[in-house]
Amino acid sequence: MNSAYLKFLIFTILLIQSLAVLAEGRYDSCYNDTTVATISKIYYPVNKVNLHENYMDNPTELENIKRILAETPRIDSITIYSYASPEGPYNWNKWLARERGKTAKRYILANIPKMKNFPDSLIKLDPTAENWAGMREEIVKLYDRYDKEQVLEIIDRPGITDEQRKNLLKKQSWGWSWKFILSRIMPQLRHATWITVWAPTEKKKVIKPIPPATSTFNWEVNTPKIELPHFEFPSLLPEESDVRTILALKTNLLYDAITWLNFSIEVPLSSKFSALYYHQFPWWRWGESQNEFCNRFLSIGGEARWWFKPAYAPATEKFKKRDRFVGQFFGLYCESGKWDFERKRDICYQGEHWSAGISYGYSMPISRSLNLEFSLSCGYASIAYRGYTPSEDYSILWRDYSKIGRWHYFGPTKAQVTLEIPILIKTKKRSKL
Repeated sequence: MNSAYLKFLIFTILLIQSLAVLAEGRYDSCYNDTTVATISKIYYPVNKVNLHENYMDNPTELENIKRILAETPRIDSITIYSYASPEGPYNWNKWLARERGKTAKRYILANIPKMKNFPDSLIKLDPTAENWAGMREEIVKLYDRYDKEQVLEIIDRPGITDEQRKNLLKKQSWGWSWKFILSRIMPQLRHATWITVWAPTEKKKVIKPIPPATSTFNWEVNTPKIELPHFEFPSLLPEESDVRTILALKTNLLYDAITWLNFSIEVPLSSKFSALYYHQFPWWRWGESQNEFCNRFLSIGGEARWWFKPAYAPATEKFKKRDRFVGQFFGLYCESGKWDFERKRDICYQGEHWSAGISYGYSMPISRSLNLEFSLSCGYASIAYRGYTPSEDYSILWRDYSKIGRWHYFGPTKAQVTLEIPILIKTKKRSKL
């Protein structure tokens, strides 16, 4: 017997023995030490930091997160990369990215089984204020307009700031490219991506007993089933507090300075619309017979306002969060009233008026509980007037029929520097999965 034939025979015997051992299922396979990473995304609406479970792909992603937390044998670490889309101011985007990461962290901690004893210190936050890298990636995938190459060239252009990059994109194709990016690309960039890293532990070898000899050899492979422990998870997210403005109390400081007492109340109707009611009521008279001087002006009015974006201002150490009445606005107003002005015998008139027009203004926080608003109104005013003359002792006021008429006016009608007190309440949000 030659050596080649002998080697082939030995190899064949060893191969048959190995196949027989595997067929009997006497050993379970072993996991290696390969590190495994899993990735999921939680999406957020524009200018929002709270978790919305039905937004975009969140229902699937949130269920995936819960499943991974339940089935993973051992979690070594979790990193949350949170982002904001790059269309707003940088500081605002920085705050959004940071708060979205915190929201994702709270959700993950709420759904890790308690028996795993996973400390929150092993969850790292890595916020990015403006997701330009993600924007470029999504434009490559989703942007289907004719100027795709020009848009990518602007994003990749070296030597310019991000603000300059935004302005160039807004001017591309007369603004239509930016509108497409806002509607189709930006929603994909507002997310918190979590990456959990884990390594499966090696399973112990299990030696199965050799079955007794039978007349018929059974080659069926009996693979033992591994039962994972069952965990109960809360079906609700932890409660989160939010701030909501229910109304704002205001007074015009310019009118107050000339003793024209006034107040106004503004109520939000939505994130961008509000309704304002204002009331002026100086009603003074003094001097001889209480008729020598008179300053009476009773007026009521209303205004519908439309607020620009962004409608929100984040909380800081100095300011509370403002969810309404911050930034620029346009308004449509209408008012009417009656008046009576007298200064001895120099000015002696009374009458009625009504006015309507447009307003433009800006409101900003100046402390934790106060806003300051600046506004200017222009429009039309119709003023009916009647003159009178007081007697020598001011006890009687005589009608002067030579001073009766109506004045029509177009132009500026109101200037306001308004001190505002927003009435804020805390609300608790609880989201179901």
